[in-house]
Amino acid sequence: MNYSTGSNSFVKSKTAKLVNMAIKGMAVTALSMPFTFNAFAEEEKVDKEIELITVTGIRGSLAKATEVKRSLDVVADVISAEDIGKFPDQNLAESLQRISGVQISRNRGEGDDVSIRGLSPSFSRIQFNGRTLPSATGGRSFDFTILPSDFVSALEVYKTPSADMEEGALSGTVNVKTPRPLDLGKSSLITSIKGIYEENSGKTTPDLSVLYTNVNDDNSFGITLGAHYDKRILESHFYEAFGLEPANESGKGLDFDLNGTIDDSRYQFDHATNYALAKEERERTTFLATAQWRPSDKIDIWLEGMYSEFDIVGAKALNSFRWTNVVAGGSVYASQISGDLIESLGVIGVDNRNNARTADSNDTLTSVALGTNYQLNEDWLITAEIAYAKSENVSSALSHEVIGRANAQYDFSNDYAGIPSLTYAAGYDPLDGNSFRSLGFNGALDQPIEDENIDIRIDVDHFIEWNIGNDFSFVSLEFGAKYSSRSKYNGFRNIGVSSQTLAGMLGETYDPNIEGGSFNAASYMSVYSPSSFFDGYDGSATYPTEWLSANVDTLLSHVSLDELIAAGTITEGGASVIDVQEDVFSGYAKLSFSGDEDKLNGNFGIRVVSTDQESSGNIPDFSTVKFDQGGAQTFVDTSESSMTRSYTEVLPSFNLSYDVSDDVVVRFGAARVMSRPDLAVLSPATTIDVNVKTINSSNPNVDPYLADQIDLSFEWYFEEAGMLSVSPFVKFIDSFVVSSTQPEQVTYTDLGGNNSVTDTFTRFLPDNGKGSDMYGYEVNWQQPLDFVIEGLGFSANFTVVHADEIQTAENGPLLTLDGLSETSYNMVAYYENETFGARLAYNYRDKFVNNGTNYFGDGSFTNDYKQLDFSASYNVTENVSVILEALNITNEVQVQTNSLNVNRGLEDVGSRFTLGVRAAF
Repeated sequence: MNYSTGSNSFVKSKTAKLVNMAIKGMAVTALSMPFTFNAFAEEEKVDKEIELITVTGIRGSLAKATEVKRSLDVVADVISAEDIGKFPDQNLAESLQRISGVQISRNRGEGDDVSIRGLSPSFSRIQFNGRTLPSATGGRSFDFTILPSDFVSALEVYKTPSADMEEGALSGTVNVKTPRPLDLGKSSLITSIKGIYEENSGKTTPDLSVLYTNVNDDNSFGITLGAHYDKRILESHFYEAFGLEPANESGKGLDFDLNGTIDDSRYQFDHATNYALAKEERERTTFLATAQWRPSDKIDIWLEGMYSEFDIVGAKALNSFRWTNVVAGGSVYASQISGDLIESLGVIGVDNRNNARTADSNDTLTSVALGTNYQLNEDWLITAEIAYAKSENVSSALSHEVIGRANAQYDFSNDYAGIPSLTYAAGYDPLDGNSFRSLGFNGALDQPIEDENIDIRIDVDHFIEWNIGNDFSFVSLEFGAKYSSRSKYNGFRNIGVSSQTLAGMLGETYDPNIEGGSFNAASYMSVYSPSSFFDGYDGSATYPTEWLSANVDTLLSHVSLDELIAAGTITEGGASVIDVQEDVFSGYAKLSFSGDEDKLNGNFGIRVVSTDQESSGNIPDFSTVKFDQGGAQTFVDTSESSMTRSYTEVLPSFNLSYDVSDDVVVRFGAARVMSRPDLAVLSPATTIDVNVKTINSSNPNVDPYLADQIDLSFEWYFEEAGMLSVSPFVKFIDSFVVSSTQPEQVTYTDLGGNNSVTDTFTRFLPDNGKGSDMYGYEVNWQQPLDFVIEGLGFSANFTVVHADEIQTAENGPLLTLDGLSETSYNMVAYYENETFGARLAYNYRDKFVNNGTNYFGDGSFTNDYKQLDFSASYNVTENVSVILEALNITNEVQVQTNSLNVNRGLEDVGSRFTLGVRAAF
C-alpha cells in the first residue's frame, strides 16, 4: 500500500495513516462553541492531494466534526480550539463537562477532577500528548487547575479503547494536546491580556499569555515557546458539618432530652459544625517549549517541555462548634428531638474552636519528552518516545489553636437540607476575645508529596493489503511495547508548640488549670465579617456573619515562624508516610480491517500488561498512642514495613462501524479494561485518629479493578452540521475496593502519658469486594437554526447511568456507587456572524455519593448542581478580538447532605467574570 510520492513522502505516508484512522477509530462529537474541531491537528499541513477541509467558527466546526464522526469506529469526543489561545473555557475541566457522559468536581468554583460515565475521577486516565501526567494530589487523577488552556489545541476523551491505547482507564482516557510547530506550519505570535473579576472578593486580577512559533522556509525545523501567568484572589463562604454522632446521655454526661435524668438513652447529634470564610491568592505560571525537526521526508523528531507552578496562599477562618466536647459542668439548655435525632441542641460551655488555619502550598509539574517518527519504507512507520514527568507539592496548614466556651444552639428542625440556624444564649458575647484561651501552635509544615513517572515506548505501524474474499481485507497491523515506572511519596512533617512554651515566648500568663493548660488569646484574635456572607443561600436560617478567630499572621507579628520552629517539636515520618513504586511492562498487537466497499471498518487486538509493585509504610505501636485534646491530634510510635507483588492482565478489544446508509452509521465496541487502585491504597501504612475513634489501614494486596464493557452507537446525519445520536453502553465491573470494618479496643493517654483511656475504635481495611453492573445511554443532538436566524443554533446532550448498588463495607448495607450521578445534561445555544460570536451554556449534574458510610455511618452526598455560563467574542480587526466570559451567572452554591438529608456542607464561591483582548499575528 503506497501513499508516498515525490519529495513529500513522509508527510503523505503519515497522512495516510491518519486518513486510515477510520480503522483505528476516534468518533468526534462536536459541541456548539465558537471554536474549531480538528481531529487531525497534528497533520494540519499536508499535501494538497489529500483533502482535509479547513474550517473555522461554530458552523464549520460542527460540519467537520460530523463528517469525521461518520467515518470512524472508536467512540471518542474531541474539543479543539478554533485557534491556539482560543479555547472555549479558561479551565480545561470546565470544557470537558460539555461532553456527554463527562462530569467534573470543583475546587473553589474551578473544575479540578473529571469523571466519565458515572465512575469516580480515580478511574479516568489523564494524559498529556499521549503521556501520563503525575499528580501530587494523593491519587492517580490529575488536577486540571495546574494547567492553563492557552496552549492547548485539543482535548480528546476516549470512552472505548483499542489495543494500542494505554491501560488504566476503567471509565475513559482524557488526552490533553498541545501544538507542534511544523504541524502549525507557519510562524506566528499570539498574545492575550485579560482581567478576572471575582464577585465574592471584589478583586480583579491579571491573566496574561504569549505563544510564539517560528518555522523555517522549507518547514523542516520549528520551535514553539509559550508563557502564561494568572492570579486569582478568591473568597469562599462555607458551612461544614462532620456527621451525626451517636452517643448515650451517660457517655456524654448530658441530659439531651431535658427530662431531668441522665441515663443510657441514645441519640444522634451534630458532631461539629463550622461557619467559615476562606481567602486565597492563587498564582499560576506556565512555560511551554517545543522543538521539531524533519531532517528528511522519512524522519520527524520532537523535543517537548512544559513547566507549571501553582502557588496558593490563604487561610480559612472558622466559627467552629464541637458539640461533642462540653466543658465539665456544662449542660443542655434547649433541645428538640425527633425519634433519636436531635434537631436542635443548645449547650452551655460548648467547644468554640475558632482558629484560622493557613492553606499554603506550592505545586510544580515538570514534563519533558523526546520522540521520533521514522518512515522505514512506504508501508512501515516506527514511533519511539522517552518521557519524564514529575509533580511535587509542598504544603503547610498552620494554626494558632484556641478554644472558647460558648453558650450556643444549633437548629435545623425547619430545614434539614439548609444551613442550620446558630444562636447564642442571652448574656454571652461571642466577640469578646477574653472568652478564648490559647492551646498552642500546630499543623503541617512544609509537608512533601512527590509523584514521578518515566515512560519508554515503541510503536510499529505496518500498512498492509491482505485480501480475504471479494470485498474484505486487513489494512494495517500495529504492535508495540511500553515500559512505565511510577513512584509516589507522601511525606509527613508536623510542628507542635505547647501553650506553655508559646506563652513564655509571648510573655503571656500561662495557667495550667484552664483547658489543660492555656493562656488568654485575646491579643491574637481578629474579627471576620465577610460581606454578602452566603448570599447564594436562599433559606430562612439565621447565623452569625461576624465572629472572632485566631489569626496566624497576628501571632507571627509577635514571634517569627523560625522562632516557633526552634522552640517547638518537629514530627516527621510516622504512620502517614506512603512510599510506592510501580513498574509496568506492556505489549500489544492490533489488526485493522475494511470491507463491503469501505462501509465496514474495525479493528481487534490484545494488550498484555505486567505490573511489579513495591510499597513501604509505617505501622503504629498502639501501646504508645497519645492524644492532644487541644489540637485534636494523635501521636504514636511506628515501625517500617514493606511488601512486593506482581500480577499480569490480558486485555482484548474489538471495534466495528458500519454505514447502513449515506446518513446512518452504527458502531459496536467490546473490550476488557482495567484501573489500578490509588497508590495510597497500596501502602502497608496504618493511621489512627483518636478524635473520631478510627484506625485506617492500607492494603498492598488489593487487586486492580477489571471490567468488561460493550458500547453501541446509532447516528443519523440529517444535514450539514446536524446530527442525532443515541449511544447505549454497559460495563460489568468485577469488583470494587471495599472497606472491611471491625471494632478494636485501644488505650491512649494525654501528651504527658497520663489520664489513660480505653475506648472502642473502628478499623477500616480496604479489600476487593463485589462488583457492579453499570449501564446507561447518551443522547446527542446538534441542530443549526438557519431557517430561523442565520448563524443561530444549539447542541444538547443527555446522559443516564445506572449501577447496581455495592457494599462499601464488609457485611454492610448495599449503597449507591461513590461518585455516580445518574443524570447529567448540557444545553448550549450559540449565535455567530463574521464579527461576533456568543455562547450560552447550561450544565446539570445529578446528586452523587461522596462516601456512603463516613465516620458515623450517616454518609455524605453532594446534591444536584447546575451552572449557567456565558461567553462572547468580537473581532475588532482581522487580528484583534475582545473576549468576555461569565461563569456561574446565577451564583449557584454546592450543597452536601447525609442519608437523612441533614446538611453536611454548603460552599458559596460566587460568580466569576473575565474580560480581555487577544491578538494574533
